[in-house]
Amino acid sequence: MTPASLRKGEPIDWNDVRRRLAERQRALQQAFAGEGPWADALLERRTEELARLDSPVDGGAGTGRLLVASGTRLRYGIPLDRLSRVLPVPQVAPVPGARPELLGLIAVFGRVMRLFDADALCGEPAEADRGFGYAAVLRGGMRPVALRFLALEDAVPTPPAAEGGGTDARPCPFIGVVTPARIAVLDVPALFTSLDMNETSEGPAEP
Repeated sequence: MTPASLRKGEPIDWNDVRRRLAERQRALQQAFAGEGPWADALLERRTEELARLDSPVDGGAGTGRLLVASGTRLRYGIPLDRLSRVLPVPQVAPVPGARPELLGLIAVFGRVMRLFDADALCGEPAEADRGFGYAAVLRGGMRPVALRFLALEDAVPTPPAAEGGGTDARPCPFIGVVTPARIAVLDVPALFTSLDMNETSEGPAEP
């Protein structure tokens, strides 16, 4: 309610005035804290830009670059040719009776997919908050799958195979190699093979 909208003699609705002032104060606080709808939109654009950096749009050959994402202790590398997009974790629908590494189901641009915790898949300590972090949607499996990470870093060149380090340092079977920079490069085909096999053995209950 503004003074121009008041008619002569009409009483002021002080409750409405206080409500509007409180809303503006919250918006200012969110702006200074880097939160709110505008910040969410900016963050989503940034994460999608990272995911698409040098990523082939036609599903062709790999670009030799990795998107680096971090978990509680490990830094993971995702080959960009195996990455569809990244975005802040959307609303998660838990799946009753699911294994611990399956956080639940999410919808990404109208597609329902499973969201797995990357740390839990690799036997690492995992954050319990299902709605925190980033979802990286992978490509190449029977059904779409997303992995949850705590933070995103940047896209970096993939080191040559001879410089990648020994596989003895792999924290789990889903990591193909650990680079000299201590980036655990995910073996996405092995990941999809395992998840698809588990889905087949457990039945088609999960999307």
